[in-house]
Amino acid sequence: MNGRVNRRSYTIWSLLCLCLFTITQGIYARPVEQSSAETEKATVKQDDEAEQKSPSEVEKQDQAREREITEEEDPLTQRQSDRVNRPEQWAKEPYEFKPYGSIRVRHRWTGDESFWADGSSRVGVNGRWQYQPNQFLFGRLEAGVNLLDELDFLVNRGANSPQSQAGESLFTRLMYVGIETPNFILTGGKNWSTYYRVSGFTDRFQGTGASASGTFNAGTDGGPTGTGRADRNLQTRVLIDELEKVGLKPFHLNIQVQHGEPIPEVPDANYGTTIGLSAMLVTRKDLSFGLAYNHANIADADIPTLKPYGIDGDAQAAIAGLRWFSDKWYLATTVARLRNHETTDEDIYFDGWGWEVYGHYNLHERWWAGTGWNILEPDSEQTQAGDYNIKYGVMELRYSFKKFQKMLYANAQLESSHKADGTRRGNIYTIGVRWDLP
Repeated sequence: MNGRVNRRSYTIWSLLCLCLFTITQGIYARPVEQSSAETEKATVKQDDEAEQKSPSEVEKQDQAREREITEEEDPLTQRQSDRVNRPEQWAKEPYEFKPYGSIRVRHRWTGDESFWADGSSRVGVNGRWQYQPNQFLFGRLEAGVNLLDELDFLVNRGANSPQSQAGESLFTRLMYVGIETPNFILTGGKNWSTYYRVSGFTDRFQGTGASASGTFNAGTDGGPTGTGRADRNLQTRVLIDELEKVGLKPFHLNIQVQHGEPIPEVPDANYGTTIGLSAMLVTRKDLSFGLAYNHANIADADIPTLKPYGIDGDAQAAIAGLRWFSDKWYLATTVARLRNHETTDEDIYFDGWGWEVYGHYNLHERWWAGTGWNILEPDSEQTQAGDYNIKYGVMELRYSFKKFQKMLYANAQLESSHKADGTRRGNIYTIGVRWDLP
């Protein structure tokens, strides 16, 4: 306490001394007259210094865009960002065939156990062919790989755990083909959804998060319902340049269609036609505002048989998101309204609201700190959900070797969530590595 008082007194005395020095300088300093030529020369010098500083600030913001785009999960989002921010980079390579991978391994501690786990490791190949100037045919195949489960299977071939079964340790993450022009992308296959263009604003934590936006609903990757890595979809992404006249970057408009996908956790039931829409405005200062909506139709005749699962209508997910970043920081938030879309830990559907916040800040050179929270609450009348809710905060520390493509991290997931039976979930502590190749 005394140390705190002493420091405060020292600060006050320092400020008083600085004010006194400034006053005496103003009283006793003799005025110096400058010729108009000298004044003009000084003004020109200041303008030159401002011009020299300006490119540096522009360069910093370009580096910030490049850094943040490397953390995007969606490769086509990265591609469109290059088209807007680095058009020369977008058209530089007319032909490309590129294998790639990402090793993501983590160790976790909970109240009951400590274990190594995979953290979305993947391998893939991306190809692109410019068949006409600024017009491309492209394709991508990406597989998720559970590296640690593969190693366990090799060491202990007698294991019968589900993770060791064929098809469990290697799975399709993305698989699509498409056509691209400067302002238009058309794809078909398994792809990141139009909904994720907005919900991805807050999907930035390593190995956690994205629990309250409705992206990865009902224990899936969001494929059947179309809000995550959407299965068997036809999708368009359009850039509209007209808004550049009023100081905005091109307007993003995205449309997606699916049909006949299975309803997660419900046997022998399927959605009808699913429509996804999203739109995004981005300023020159990299402030983004996005809206997205996903509607999966369920036939009225099927509703009576689905009510025991908590479903009383079509699956709907709507989300609004806001994000802003600079060379030192990133801040984003999303709010989602979900109907017949998310499930409890007992696989019962409910209606509710979700809220996510994420931010990170550059502490010093390669060190970054991140924090935020995920909150998902069923509506009060949704009694079938029991006491289920999601409510946790995250604190994260990163050491970056190359942007966010190669890094070590540690985070703490501080829980106040409950299972449907009222059991409170325990905190989770994680250390891990992300190492993108090449």
